Amino acid sequence: MNKKILSKKALLDNFNFYQTLAPEICAVVKADAYGHGIEHIVSILKDKPAFYGVATPDEAEKVRAICNGSNIVILDRISDFSLAEKFYVTAMSLSDIKKAIKLNVTERCFIKLCVGMNRFGIDCNNAILIKKLKELIKNKKFAGVSTHFSSTSNIKLTIQEHNLFLKTKNYLQKNLKTSFGGSGAGFLPCDILRVGIGLYGYQDKNLQKVMKLTSNVVQIRSLEKGQKAGYDGCFKAKKRTTLAIVGVGYGDGFDRNHSHKFVVQIGGKNFKLVGNMCMDSCFVDVTGGNVKVGDEVVMFTDANQMSKWTKKIPYEILTNFSNFRGKVLKN
Repeated sequence: MNKKILSKKALLDNFNFYQTLAPEICAVVKADAYGHGIEHIVSILKDKPAFYGVATPDEAEKVRAICNGSNIVILDRISDFSLAEKFYVTAMSLSDIKKAIKLNVTERCFIKLCVGMNRFGIDCNNAILIKKLKELIKNKKFAGVSTHFSSTSNIKLTIQEHNLFLKTKNYLQKNLKTSFGGSGAGFLPCDILRVGIGLYGYQDKNLQKVMKLTSNVVQIRSLEKGQKAGYDGCFKAKKRTTLAIVGVGYGDGFDRNHSHKFVVQIGGKNFKLVGNMCMDSCFVDVTGGNVKVGDEVVMFTDANQMSKWTKKIPYEILTNFSNFRGKVLKN
């Protein structure tokens, strides 16, 4: 049986680590909690975060169904600001600000400032826009002002962007809570730290990986030298070879194009995948390993390691595992 195993201890320890960095934490659970399963992550964290961060109204409804009464903020652009009756929302432009004012939901609205990402938000380098923003929000209460730094791994750049944010906030002359993202922004003082991938064990050596994926050997096959396996005979045995057929494939979120580089664990020993992964299964060379049908196969523990094999970023690897088919265990 395939299993997605989530460590409660790791998740809560990671959350507690970030709680030491800011007064309030927004736990970002968008994209199915980065592939971990939104319903499972929220059910573990419960009411611990000050906010849950999502990308869409549908995700917001999922969190609300699990943890009714929690503060939920929709981080991405929306058109319907009446959603602020149930959730916190984010204004990305002056027109968004006007919608929030018209509907009298400004206290449930975060103002998004752009300091360098150039994705969403009101451009802090545009003096005309910022002046108009100042006039619009005069005498109005907002939930806070937020930004997302473009590269928290580049400390010099992040400090420059942070200085631009502070300069803009001071110009606005508003007593607004500050909200920063992402996980690597914890070294900067703010009121609300939005934590995404860090919550799941990445970007800091103090964190623990939350997710492990396992499967089982479903069949053992012996190949003589020269025999092939897989579609189009993509694997050819160079000697007498024992293959374990394992019950996961690219349909479960694994990378087919680089699957021959994967290393998995069976009985505490490392074995390599061979050939191209199938949709529902893969081939593992277990020659001389005394592996048998039913043995557990640890397919995944660390997106950083898999990133080296696939040339994909950990974010992409993790979010693909929303497709993983199997039982979810919370240990």
